Amino acid sequence: MAISSKRLLHGAIWTTGAYFVSIVLRFGSNVVLSRLVMPEVFGTMLIISTLRNGIELVSDVGIGQNIVHNSKGEEQRFRDTAWTIQLVRGAILFSLMFALAAPLGQLYSLPASAIQLSAFGLVLMGSASVSIYMLQRQLQFVKLNLFDLMVEFVNACFVIALALYSPTIWSLLVANILTIVVRTAASYLLPYGRTWLAWQASYAREILSFGKWIFLSSLLSFLCASFDKLYLGHAVPLAVLGVYGIARTIADLPAALVGRLSYSLIFPVVSSRKDQDVGALRAEMRPLRLKLLLAFAVCIGFGISVSDFAVWLIYDQRYHDAGWILPILLLGVWCSLLCTISEYSLLGIGRPLYGAAGNMAKLAFMVVAIPLGLQFYGIAGAILMIAASDLCRYMPILFGQYRERIAFFRQDVAMTALLILFILVFSVVRYEAGYGTAFDGALEAFRT
Repeated sequence: MAISSKRLLHGAIWTTGAYFVSIVLRFGSNVVLSRLVMPEVFGTMLIISTLRNGIELVSDVGIGQNIVHNSKGEEQRFRDTAWTIQLVRGAILFSLMFALAAPLGQLYSLPASAIQLSAFGLVLMGSASVSIYMLQRQLQFVKLNLFDLMVEFVNACFVIALALYSPTIWSLLVANILTIVVRTAASYLLPYGRTWLAWQASYAREILSFGKWIFLSSLLSFLCASFDKLYLGHAVPLAVLGVYGIARTIADLPAALVGRLSYSLIFPVVSSRKDQDVGALRAEMRPLRLKLLLAFAVCIGFGISVSDFAVWLIYDQRYHDAGWILPILLLGVWCSLLCTISEYSLLGIGRPLYGAAGNMAKLAFMVVAIPLGLQFYGIAGAILMIAASDLCRYMPILFGQYRERIAFFRQDVAMTALLILFILVFSVVRYEAGYGTAFDGALEAFRT
């Protein structure tokens, strides 16, 4: 199957369209919540969600990646073995988070019972059917995206309804648990939804052998994505963390879209061609990659130039500081996009090591740079270091691309230069109109 096939284009359109609907649902519910709850509640939810995701990724063995990548993924017994591993893992993680709730609550000044309530989501997610991964393997984009949209819609309804009833952290946690219940139940209604306990040692060894690199990559990816939240959650007031969380949520939208496209399209398609000539694969990827990066260069360049206006227009005054934070974070998102596309290409040919190495380099930078930035320049310095961290992630991935003969360095440089040009043009237009630039607030934050 050629990467430029009509089926892939159809999948890209569906995935992108579904994601934009998802953004409307997620962003709309986020705006409504900002009117109902205090910034401290956002900060608390950000920490609890980060802790749960972290514990979940502590033992990620890539169940989904195994089903998509492995040649035996179509076999019922292979899927049942994978589901059994997933189920046991979910139960273990629930027990771990439940037991750690008291010390974690003490560390972040949170109620232990709130962390324990969130832990139930781990065992519920572990019991979900693996049918979703089969849809991905078979490139059934319509069903996969409709399922994701259903989950997003249900979550938005639960969150808003319960927050209207009681604008507290408990309402948000209960809404999250109810959403997971619906998602888990619905996963058994999809094609290939039937699954049962099974164990075949040879399949388990294959899953865990491939999964050891997925585990390392996922763990490092989580630490890279969450170190800022965990560190700032301990170092700054919850209200400040809540404002930062608003900006971070918006900045993550383009990165999440590229992640979804890469995971749902690039990874399974490249996996299906992993035994073919790499040179031909690279030649087919180049024009598609160029179009994708060009579209994001325009969108991110424009977004950086007007993002502060959007925050001030949509959110009330308690969250206006997110306006100067957002342009800085969006600058860092660009490098994250380059890394993500390349990482999933390497994963598709069975080389997850380079993604893990990239995340390790990024994490090492963040551990040193974020505390130093906070110490010398306050929250503005910390945010600048967060935005710069993906530069360190890029280098090991680039090395892996060259080693596997699937590099696009010149294309990355050209598109980055184009992004800078777009930012300059949009910023000049805004400045000449008398509205300054999107970075004025950040410069003021550094001065103070």
